[in-house]
Amino acid sequence: MPFSYTTRRGKIYYLHTGPKRGGGIQHYVSTNPDGRLAESVPDGFEIYETPNGQVYLRRAKPALIRPEELALVNAELSKRQTGQHCYLADVNGKEIVIHEGETRIEALRAINIRFSERGLEEYAARNAQFTAVMRFVLKDKATREFAPQRFCFRGSVEDWISIGEPAPLHKLISKFFKHLGKDSIYDLY
Repeated sequence: MPFSYTTRRGKIYYLHTGPKRGGGIQHYVSTNPDGRLAESVPDGFEIYETPNGQVYLRRAKPALIRPEELALVNAELSKRQTGQHCYLADVNGKEIVIHEGETRIEALRAINIRFSERGLEEYAARNAQFTAVMRFVLKDKATREFAPQRFCFRGSVEDWISIGEPAPLHKLISKFFKHLGKDSIYDLY
């Protein structure tokens, strides 16, 4: 049975195999179901989907963030979903990155002819464009303290800036998640 991966947006990708230049076999993902398909992901690799829906095969990274930490972040983010904004958490090495999605729900409501209100909101959230706005960087593996940062969009900076001292994840969530989707996030530094 060929391996396939379905994205959050409902697009199906297939894992292909083919010859490498210089010998050997390469693996890659494509939406095209034709060609030589692999039956499983090769050892040491994983399928990765970016917050904006790009899919590729990459080397598996060591899990530095515990599943329960990511579950805590996702549970809190689900409470903050609105029609206007949606959120995703992505793990990148020792970082939990929070992405904010702009749903453009008002523009979609103006041209909606097919969806119910709930269907329209689900479609908007599934097809939102995401931008990284906040992250928590693991600083101490023993105490599980994270350093909070937010992305600075000022032209002279355009980088991550610290917004507080390292602390346990649950404390950072209660202190900083209330700023998501609000202008007050820009006052954090």
